[in-house]
Parts: sequence; structure tokens; C-alpha cells
Amino acid sequence: MDLLDQMRPVVDRTIDALASKTFRVDPIGGERYSRATSIVSSAYKRHGQIIEEAILRRLSESEYFVVWREPDFRVSSVADHAVRARNAELSDSLPMDLPYDEIGRKLQIDIVL
Repeated sequence: MDLLDQMRPVVDRTIDALASKTFRVDPIGGERYSRATSIVSSAYKRHGQIIEEAILRRLSESEYFVVWREPDFRVSSVADHAVRARNAELSDSLPMDLPYDEIGRKLQIDIVL
């Protein structure tokens, strides 16, 4: 199955979600134009997710890459502090061996090859 066929359901779900979404009416544009503007604006915001999914799928098909995605990667306060405190001379500080735990801020790791 080629990439366009793989991505068609993702794009169709995005379009269906936008078509059924309720938007606030902008009093300047009125109901018709504010809805159209909101749909277009929301579609642009979702472009990134669709492109990310397409890149992930294409790279996953390659025999040369192992692809990893982590939508809920945790960065501990110890790791945050270590990087911020040593940022100027980070290359001199590597490698760092810090524990990974479930506490801390979350980052979305889009793709690692």
C-alpha cells in the first residue's frame, strides 16, 4: 500500500472531525464566514500532525531505520537542572547518566531514528 493510501484514513478522520466540530460565531464575520475561517485555521493546525504521521510511516517502511516515537517522555527535575546548569559547556559534560522516572515534565518526542 502506498503512502497516499495509508494516509487517506488519517486525512479523512481529520476532515470529518472538522466538519462536525462546533465553532464560536465571530460577530464580525457572521456564522458562515466565521465557520469557514475556523475550519481553515484548524486544518492548518492539524497539518503538522498529518505530516508527522506521514514521515513516521515512510521512515518505518525503510529497512535502514528503526523509528521510535514517544508522546509522553518524562524529563526529571534532576535532568532539567543538569542540562540548564551545564548548557554552556554541555559537550564537556557528556555523557551524563541520569535516572529516568515517571515524575517530571512531559515532552513529546516526535521521531527518533
